[in-house]
Amino acid sequence: MSIVRPASIRADASAPLLCLHSSGSTGRQWQSMTAALSPRFSVVAPDLVGYADTLRWPTGKPASLDDEVERLAPLLSANGIDVLAHSYGAAVALQIALRWPERVRSLTLYEPVRFALLFGDPQTQAAGEWIVGVGRRIGLDVMSGNLRAAAARFVDYWSGEGAWVSLSPRHQHVLAERMPKVHAEFEALFADPVPASAVGEFAMPVHLIGGSRSPLPVRMVLDVLADALPRATRTTLAGLGHMAPVTDPQRVAASLPAWLRAAPLAAAA
Repeated sequence: MSIVRPASIRADASAPLLCLHSSGSTGRQWQSMTAALSPRFSVVAPDLVGYADTLRWPTGKPASLDDEVERLAPLLSANGIDVLAHSYGAAVALQIALRWPERVRSLTLYEPVRFALLFGDPQTQAAGEWIVGVGRRIGLDVMSGNLRAAAARFVDYWSGEGAWVSLSPRHQHVLAERMPKVHAEFEALFADPVPASAVGEFAMPVHLIGGSRSPLPVRMVLDVLADALPRATRTTLAGLGHMAPVTDPQRVAASLPAWLRAAPLAAAA
């Protein structure tokens, strides 16, 4: 199964920057942010497993974070690679850093959806149970063959009520066809056994980004990670939500750490 398009977004530089997309998306989501990145990077934005192929992910077929990172391993430079990632892609990025910390120079993560981290503390347990409920309802729609209902529930959860009906029919169809993989990703995240303490051993720079209007579970995941990574830096973007890397790429670009930016940018709100 191929996961990487032959061409990178920008191949005229030497330092590799791996950009990993969110659930239901593809590597193309990073194109609008590329200009804000330092020209010293060669940006590689692969499609994750299940998004590069024309065939729909089989309903009920499981996915795992370990399988995701094994398929990305050929992209990891022996000299180290910087990673910029969003949502499920950011969850995968954390798995790469856990498996091969010596091959990751830095992590910049927009709301990694490592939901299992919420079950390690009674204060975050309720948020964990809430997102499990959301994921399982999407899964029931998928398993019953109602992919449009699953997609509508998924889009409206992450982008707000009414976001689904605002999409074009073609975009709705594409997202509906991707729901079996999205369902598999939810289940992989819920089954993740890695405790928050495991990331506390990271030596590479880590920058965490989130939106003030994002759903509570992802904001609480960022809180857990920030506690586990006391040396990490963090930015909260006022008024933005979980899909800001797609809907507001310029504001997200302005919040990137200095090591990724092409030039100094105005501070993000």
